[in-house]
Amino acid sequence: MTKTPTRLLTAALIAVAVSGFSGIAAAATKIIAGTVFMSATVWPHFVAADKGYFKAAGIDTEIIATRSSAKGMQQIAAGSLDIVSSGMPDHLRAIDKGAPVKIIMNQIGTPPYMVYASKSIKKITDLKGKTVIVGGVKDITRVYVETLFERAGLFRKDYDYIYAGSTSNRFAALVAGGVQAAIMLPPFSLRAAAMGYTNLGNIQSVLADFPFTVYAVNTNFAKKNRKAVVGFLGALLKATKWLYDDKNKSEASDILVKWSRFKRPDALATYDIFFKEINAYRLDGVVTETAYRKMMQVLVNWGDMKSIPPISKFYDDSYLKAAKKM
Repeated sequence: MTKTPTRLLTAALIAVAVSGFSGIAAAATKIIAGTVFMSATVWPHFVAADKGYFKAAGIDTEIIATRSSAKGMQQIAAGSLDIVSSGMPDHLRAIDKGAPVKIIMNQIGTPPYMVYASKSIKKITDLKGKTVIVGGVKDITRVYVETLFERAGLFRKDYDYIYAGSTSNRFAALVAGGVQAAIMLPPFSLRAAAMGYTNLGNIQSVLADFPFTVYAVNTNFAKKNRKAVVGFLGALLKATKWLYDDKNKSEASDILVKWSRFKRPDALATYDIFFKEINAYRLDGVVTETAYRKMMQVLVNWGDMKSIPPISKFYDDSYLKAAKKM
């Protein structure tokens, strides 16, 4: 039977209405994520954005450089960031003080740092009486340096510190001659090597299962947007797996160049370091009890904590478990 104009109009109105409701149901959830710098330390985020993994999970993401771990934690505690990636000690301190935050994923489980020294320095013990630059008085880079140096017989009383929160500033201080050693991430560690500075060692050789950066979520945001948080982690896991596939090296390097200030040769070299040499990113995203206790012991030694509370106070793995079922 041929439809009458009235029936056609009614059908059209229903179609528009259904389409409208479908659009509302499928609207993406906005997540504002923070990271210290736009660098290889958030490579999976760049991939998830470029490859459409966030979009497929119903997420619209924005990523903001906080310039320091401490600032990132201040912003997520205040609710101006929904999720943040930064050094684990800052997360633990903030949560212990009552910030509405929970760690939800171990991002980089193997520290990708190198220590380079002035060309006149040939070994770690040559730094006795010299000046070393790290991220801060209670920055995780201090733990890295002291662990590496103590293995070689150089102790905290033997050298002086100055501080700079970014690898670029630490590299600049080394080149300017203001310090005799600096701890650095790629691409600056690669540049130091190319310029002939002395490689004093890599941190991953002395610290295993010791988180560098982790993801945390504002718990108020998470309660209202649990599905989006799970989707965010699922997209990161997918992107991390994609990065570990060597056939994606060229495209991955192009993505890093697009999002950061890396030059392509540096991006290619960093790929080899992160995904072939040290396996920097954890494929499972898990914060292990062992890793947690190692980090907390550092804070106890520094006097920031009196004891080591249960991991559940700081870490909620339910989002990660749900993401792995996606």
